[in-house]
Amino acid sequence: MKQYNIILCVLLLAAVQAAAQQKQIEGRWQKFIKLEEYLQPFWKADTIHDEIVQIIKYGDRAEGTLLFDSRKVISVRSANLERTYKQGKDWTYGHSRIKLPARSKIPFLDKDSLTFTTEKPNWSMKGKTPGTFVLFNEGGYFRSMQIAITYVAEKPQNWTGPLPVFADKMLPGTLRKLKNKEPFKVVFYGNSIETGANSSGFQNEPPYMPSWPELIVYQLRQTYGQQVQFDNQSVGGMLAQWGADHAIQRVVPQKPDLVIIGFGMNDGTFNVSPETYRRNVEAIIDKVTATIPDAEFILIAPMLANPFATQSSIQELYKAELDKLTRTGIVVADITGVHEALLKRKSYQDMTGNNVNHPNDYLARWYAQFISGILINR
Repeated sequence: MKQYNIILCVLLLAAVQAAAQQKQIEGRWQKFIKLEEYLQPFWKADTIHDEIVQIIKYGDRAEGTLLFDSRKVISVRSANLERTYKQGKDWTYGHSRIKLPARSKIPFLDKDSLTFTTEKPNWSMKGKTPGTFVLFNEGGYFRSMQIAITYVAEKPQNWTGPLPVFADKMLPGTLRKLKNKEPFKVVFYGNSIETGANSSGFQNEPPYMPSWPELIVYQLRQTYGQQVQFDNQSVGGMLAQWGADHAIQRVVPQKPDLVIIGFGMNDGTFNVSPETYRRNVEAIIDKVTATIPDAEFILIAPMLANPFATQSSIQELYKAELDKLTRTGIVVADITGVHEALLKRKSYQDMTGNNVNHPNDYLARWYAQFISGILINR
């Protein structure tokens, strides 16, 4: 009986912790969005909800491109979802592009405002080409300039980028515990992208979308139950070396069943060699499994930096190194490949929150949908 009471107390504590964490996820977003719609995989959904587009003016043309051809545009709104724009008056649609008539009220960025040769204090970062600068802002500026398009896609199945593979064989412990509704804890470990930087909820601005780690946890709980707990040990600005140096102090005490590791953006910025990057990520894994041998891992190949910014360097080389670490218990989420495929169709400004190296709500949803696809069979 005593042992039964201890188990009951542990389960009750887990339930209380899950409820407290759920409050972090739920909140003001409910007025603006439905997370079930936001978590429908873009590559499967017929209706694409709130795809973000940055209208850019090229000479006398101001336009932006949708990921898929549209059979019907349902709505065009400000990215904060507080304002609706009128077809014909504010926008027209044709050949996969949203175009602005002369007197449109939709904001836009001039192409020449994205890169320039005179530094703008607090509004620019050094460009990759010496003597150039890139428009930059960590606040809500880019969200204020972007629009959200809801439309019926012609053929979302035309997506040619990477797709997630359900990891029931590669992450057997994780999927067994989730399916059996056993107590389960996931730890996120990375840099500012993993903290949720530039997501609207992180910045406490409409539509208050939760960070992509929180979206994943929300989806896991909807699918497997409220026993799923999480902790985010990510810190902005850090490299994988920092992750290796601090794994014992930050990750191991959380006793994770699954660790989602997301370093790479800053490593690329500082030209950390692919081999060194791999060794540092491997060191994180080794330090965790030395104490928690059953822990499993998802390794995120990072999104890309703005190709005109100094932050853009060798991030695209890291995925191949992460692949060398894969085995039972370790899989790779190819966000690098996803971003590369998106950039063949959409502009970098459609998907960024700071125009340098952070995702906006739209690209953050790709993170959540892709990683959820590794953990949920759909």
